[in-house]
Amino acid sequence: MSLANTLQQVIDDLEESRGVALVGMDGIVVEERKRDGQLDLQALGAEFSGLIKTVGKLGDSVGFGGIVELVTTAERSTMILRQVTAEYFVIFVIQADGNLGKARFLLRRAATLLKTEL
Repeated sequence: MSLANTLQQVIDDLEESRGVALVGMDGIVVEERKRDGQLDLQALGAEFSGLIKTVGKLGDSVGFGGIVELVTTAERSTMILRQVTAEYFVIFVIQADGNLGKARFLLRRAATLLKTEL
């Protein structure tokens, strides 16, 4: 399965999904799929790349280890970030009232597939 197909499967499997992207740690989106045409995954990728690096360093410094997943909820959306490799992470944006458990499951499954495709 290709990167694009893997990401599309995530979008297709959750009705409340808004968008998903594979992002390099430099903040550049490698591949994206979205339902919401106004969702700016490029901007989210750029901003969250810095955050994921900072949280990862914090986790290491206090003995928690590297970051695996980060969830942020805003008024209208929930963003789930999952580390794929040391160089890439995936961000999945769903509606705030969406099924977070299912979204996390889908993202974990996709991250495993994406890792083999990179």
